[in-house]
Amino acid sequence: MKRHVISILIIIGTIFFTSAQSLDATRFEERTFSLGGGLTALLDTYLSPLTYKGGHVVMQDERFAQTTAPSGRWFTQSFFSLHGDYTLAAEGQGLTVGGMADYAYTYYYRPIRTERWSLYVGPQGQLRIGGIYNLRNSNNPAQLKLGANLAASTMGKYSFTLWNVPMSLRLQADVPLLGAAFAPDYGQSYYEIFYLGHEEGCVHVTSPHNNLSLRTGLSYDVQFRSCTVRLTWVEDLYHWHLGRQQYRMFTHSLMIGYVSNLYHVWRDDEAKQYIPY
Repeated sequence: MKRHVISILIIIGTIFFTSAQSLDATRFEERTFSLGGGLTALLDTYLSPLTYKGGHVVMQDERFAQTTAPSGRWFTQSFFSLHGDYTLAAEGQGLTVGGMADYAYTYYYRPIRTERWSLYVGPQGQLRIGGIYNLRNSNNPAQLKLGANLAASTMGKYSFTLWNVPMSLRLQADVPLLGAAFAPDYGQSYYEIFYLGHEEGCVHVTSPHNNLSLRTGLSYDVQFRSCTVRLTWVEDLYHWHLGRQQYRMFTHSLMIGYVSNLYHVWRDDEAKQYIPY
C-alpha cells in the first residue's frame, strides 16, 4: 500500500513541477482575488452518522498565464482557496466547525480558439488539507483531512459585448482520477495512530470508485474602463467512501472578485496581441 501511495504522490508532484515552468514576461497573466460564501452539507461518519448543514465563507486566489511554449497554446492555472464552515445537525443540536485549504495547479492545452470561443483541457494536480471539529463529541471529536489527486480539467470560455461593454462567461469542471487520502477507520483514534504507531489502513489509494468528487465553476466577467469584476458560482462535491467510513461535503459558493493583469497595456491594438482568449 505504501508503495502505491508513494508512486501516486510522485506522479502528482511531477504534474506540479512540470506545470510550474517559467512564464514569458511579455505574455499575458491574469490574477483574480475573490471573496464570498455559501451553503454547506456535511457527513463524516467518523464523527457522527448525522448530516450537518450550515454555511461557510471562502477566499480564493487564481492565476492564469500563458507559458513560453512557441505554439502559444499552453497555459497554466493555479487555484488557492481557504474556507471555513459551521454546520448544525438536523435537529438543531450539535455544532461542527471546520477549515480547509485547497490548492490546484493545471497545465492547459488550448485546441480550439475562435473569435468568441476558447476551449482548454489538461491534467491537474490537487492538494487538500484541513480539519473538522465536532463540539458534541467527547471522544475523537476532530477529524484531519489530507488528500492529493491527479485530476482532469476542462474549461470553456465565451466572450461577447453587450451595451458596448466587454463581457465573458467561463465554465470549468475538475474531476479527480487517481490519488491518496488519509482516513482513519471507525474506532481508530489519533492517539493510536500517532503515538502507538497503529497506522495500518489510514492511508488509502483513491479513484472514482471510492472518491466520486467534482468541482464546477461558472464565472461572469464584466470589463470596465480600468478594471474587470468577476462573479463566480462554484459547486464542490467531495465524496469519499474509504474503509468503513464515509465523508461527503457538498458546498455552493457565490463569490465576487477583482481581476488584474501582471502589466498594463493602454492601447487596444497592443492588448489584443497579448490576451490569450
